[in-house]
Amino acid sequence: MFAKLSALVGGGPALNYNVDPQQYNQAWGCWTHHSGTSREDGSPVSVFRIQAADANDLKLVAARNGVRRLKMLRHPNVLAFKDSIEVQERGIHVVYLVTEAVRPLATVLKELNLSGHHRDEYLATGMLHMTNAVSFINNSCNMIHGYLCMSAVVVTDSLDWRLHGFDLLSEHTLTGDFALKHASWMVGSQYKPAEVAKMDWDAVKQGPPWAVDSWGLGCMMQEVFSGEPLTAVEQLRRTDVIPPALLADYQKLLSSQTGRRLNPAKVAESKFLNNKLVEVVAFMENIAVKDSAEKDMFFKKLPAMIPAIPEPVAVRKILPLLSRALEYGGAPASAVSSLMLIGRMLDGDEFIKRVVPSLSRLFASSDRNLRRNLLESIDTYGQHLTTDVIENQIYPPLSNGFTDENAYIRELTLKAVLTLAPKMKQGTLNQNLLKHLSRLQVDNEPSIRANTTVLLGNIAQYLGDTYCKKVLLNAFGRALKDSFPPARIAALRALVATTKYYSPDEMALRALPAVAPLCIDPLGDVRSAALACLESFTKVLRDHDTKLQKEAAAAAAASGGLTANSAAATTAAT
Repeated sequence: MFAKLSALVGGGPALNYNVDPQQYNQAWGCWTHHSGTSREDGSPVSVFRIQAADANDLKLVAARNGVRRLKMLRHPNVLAFKDSIEVQERGIHVVYLVTEAVRPLATVLKELNLSGHHRDEYLATGMLHMTNAVSFINNSCNMIHGYLCMSAVVVTDSLDWRLHGFDLLSEHTLTGDFALKHASWMVGSQYKPAEVAKMDWDAVKQGPPWAVDSWGLGCMMQEVFSGEPLTAVEQLRRTDVIPPALLADYQKLLSSQTGRRLNPAKVAESKFLNNKLVEVVAFMENIAVKDSAEKDMFFKKLPAMIPAIPEPVAVRKILPLLSRALEYGGAPASAVSSLMLIGRMLDGDEFIKRVVPSLSRLFASSDRNLRRNLLESIDTYGQHLTTDVIENQIYPPLSNGFTDENAYIRELTLKAVLTLAPKMKQGTLNQNLLKHLSRLQVDNEPSIRANTTVLLGNIAQYLGDTYCKKVLLNAFGRALKDSFPPARIAALRALVATTKYYSPDEMALRALPAVAPLCIDPLGDVRSAALACLESFTKVLRDHDTKLQKEAAAAAAASGGLTANSAAATTAAT
């Protein structure tokens, strides 16, 4: 599927990337857009390719300008440059540009298929990012992009929008041999403001630096909210697809007078673009500079805000930010509830891919509050964990909780095993877990001793018959003597629940003598449980007696029949 770029270009310098020959359906300008991977570490990249027979072809000249400009631009909403090279392939001049991995916006929007409020939130967030990028180019760099449209937007795996396509990027002063003049031919007529269409470069220089790109931003806005490519300038008059809160700004961007076009910096102040999703992402991305009070307030509100966030954004953008914040101590332990809330949106494989790696690292944290929140919410994610994940990533750090100084952590760890045990290997249960349970049976905390017994009764079915016969009676016998009444009751009920693992001899000689004294326990609940236990064991022993009697009768009958047959044979012989 992937071809090595060095193989494509033959000898000489080569990029250390593999390129997928299959290209995306959409790409900006004259470039083709391919996915690729680094040959060093396998990380994904995007590879943009453009070619021409003549090295001085205008599109190659513009492409070189675009590559050079992108190398120098650094902004969170501008596509990140990685590498580039110009080579000859079979006599054809080819320019390769390698960037962070992205996909065309149109492709991503089609896959997401968002609607209603979620669609508005996501599109508004993306347009804010593009507005910020354009404002940076116009106001901070005093330059003109020159060809803004939906194709100039690409999207990262975390669903962030990036601006690219800088082949026409020129200083607003338009000094020297500027690209906007020589490459304006590649801009579709539907995207050209009047001054560019007329090639009135004096009007461009005399207008504000954002005038050309404000028009392009309006074109991009039309395409993004309508979901259709712009094919004629008349489509810009269609305002029913523009959100009402953005309509006034949209119309000012498309003013026929360059001096009256709205500065993108002003558009970035729109309340519609600065929505709740933007607030959440901005807070998470800048969490390092937030104080404890701000963090506590934010994460207290976050669970209620998550349903309003488009699910793909919550999974691919918010979830990684949450995971990193928790792992590196930027978020309080209460953020675990939001992590789990988003985790519920995922199926088993996706959960393992996106959440489990963080869980294993979080369980190893020394932050007790964090581990407490993880243990308290284990019911919400335990169902997604596989045996391999539990054995290799979750249980090893989790088991440290059995010996934690904090009693509540020890108790939560104990309860967590009830969720994990059905998927754990029998060897781990018998060789590791039982050792911890043995220590917890003599814990200083009465409730922990009682819950240890309850747990042991519940997981007996996963231990195997051999270990049940070896462990259960000893463990429950110890609990029967516990000074804490609920621990004694737990032992009595556990004995009843695990009756099938005891032989009649063990019941009569070991269990009944240990249970009988509790029939006169000072507490009524203990006495009731003890009598119920005795009744259960007595029934088993009665059934055993009946079985023995039947076996004895059958043996006697068989013996009598043999005697009679023997006597008859003797008489016949006489």
